[in-house]
Amino acid sequence: MDREFLISFRRTCVMIAVFAGSFIAVYAGVVALTKFVYIYFRGFIPEFNENILRVIFYALAFCSFAAFRVVFKKRYSAEKLGARLKDPDGLVRYLLMTHVIGMALAESVLICAFFLFFLSAMYVDFIILALLSAAIIFMSVPGLNFLESKIKDASKAR
Repeated sequence: MDREFLISFRRTCVMIAVFAGSFIAVYAGVVALTKFVYIYFRGFIPEFNENILRVIFYALAFCSFAAFRVVFKKRYSAEKLGARLKDPDGLVRYLLMTHVIGMALAESVLICAFFLFFLSAMYVDFIILALLSAAIIFMSVPGLNFLESKIKDASKAR
């Protein structure tokens, strides 16, 4: 694979990441509107223990982050990539699907943040989990050097 192709592939990944990141802005807008329009908003189940909700949704977000790390480590391994080097189209689909999986896991963290906000009006927790989602989105965009080194390692392992 030549460098121009990897640049084009990375550009595609960046565009997907920008699209996924726009959901953070949309959810943040809904949270801000809710906070400022309904100043007495206490969530849909305000009598429920906030700490239990925090534990549940932070655990779900942490599991999504851990799954992101495991999936990326396995999918970018030399063994997995090496098997696909013979078929460039298959390799592109595989790499793109890896990126899409990362975006889906990032969005799952954002959805956890959104549910946490609507169930108990925890604004700060929404911001923390939205920042974690943004970090996952940022980490899921592969760099050129990263892609080149992984493909080179995979070709050596074959």
